[in-house]
Amino acid sequence: MGDGIPLTGEVLRQKWNSFADMAGIPQDDRLKLSNGWLGRFKVRHGLREMRRHGEAASANANTVNAERKRQAGVKGKKTRLTYAFTSNADGSEKLQPFIIGKAARPRAFKKKTGEQLGFYYRNNAKAWMTTYLYQEWIEQWDRELQAKGRRILLLQDNFSGHVPPNDLQNIRVENFEPNLTAHVQPKDQGIIRCFKAHYRATFIQRAINRYDEGITPAEIYDIDQLQAMRLADLAWREVDTTTIRNCWRKAGILPDIDSPAASTIPLIPISSLLHDSPSEMDPVVHAEKQVEAALDDLVATGALQKSNRMDIESLLNPAEESHVLMEGSDREIYQSVMDAVAARENIEINGGDDVDD
Repeated sequence: MGDGIPLTGEVLRQKWNSFADMAGIPQDDRLKLSNGWLGRFKVRHGLREMRRHGEAASANANTVNAERKRQAGVKGKKTRLTYAFTSNADGSEKLQPFIIGKAARPRAFKKKTGEQLGFYYRNNAKAWMTTYLYQEWIEQWDRELQAKGRRILLLQDNFSGHVPPNDLQNIRVENFEPNLTAHVQPKDQGIIRCFKAHYRATFIQRAINRYDEGITPAEIYDIDQLQAMRLADLAWREVDTTTIRNCWRKAGILPDIDSPAASTIPLIPISSLLHDSPSEMDPVVHAEKQVEAALDDLVATGALQKSNRMDIESLLNPAEESHVLMEGSDREIYQSVMDAVAARENIEINGGDDVDD
């Protein structure tokens, strides 16, 4: 646990009673919390070890938290989204991102489901990856692989929510050892950073366009969840085969890859190849330079003061994203769940369930 307290069965029982007290559940109506109940609870939620991890919470099934940020001097809403990215080693195949939000049906979806809008989208009160969501996702993928007659090896870290089902047929799952992820995990070697850079560059360019359209500086950063998801989808498409192959090589866990995908033309402008410096040809560096250029343009408009400009490291890796799991008090967790319940009950009245509203 983050506070150093071991997660024992007794701790789980005490937490359950604490939440029951907040909800006003009478003693006679409460669960008995027997050892049998506790055992089923642990299996259902994959509670074997509880660990906190850094930016990337898995290897090829990789989780990263993306938020709409409060801009310097601009008050804005923050909507938490968790993204899980999956790709093969040579970059020739990328699954669509697995997106987890708070709202079951955000207002921006206009009464459509994530699937109808072209996304793999799920939700819970904290926009967290959970064992249930992970197993639902990997079981669906396993069925798709069975239909294609394909078998794969999935590398991931030992995040407590990533508990593979026992009945997988075409996916073999291997976990990295604890504390090894950041050293050998390809997503940690630059793939996620490249995705973030592409997203930030597009987001900033969008703000510039809105400013040119006459929208006030206080509103140029406004973006709803669906718009943000579409920008993120474009950013993931921009993470090309060159980026992915380079990051796998950097991880040092595979031999040199030689496949037809290697001849795929990378999405790097030819002008970048004219520079002598190898760093200029690095896709991640190139993406970061796009962010810097977009920031330069934003400063030039006057919408962003130079003194408020964030450095590239702070922009791509904000402190809020340093951990996959959020810390919160029991009261905050309880209130988040109750807000989500109330939002679902009023979903038709409100036209959506943006719980942050």
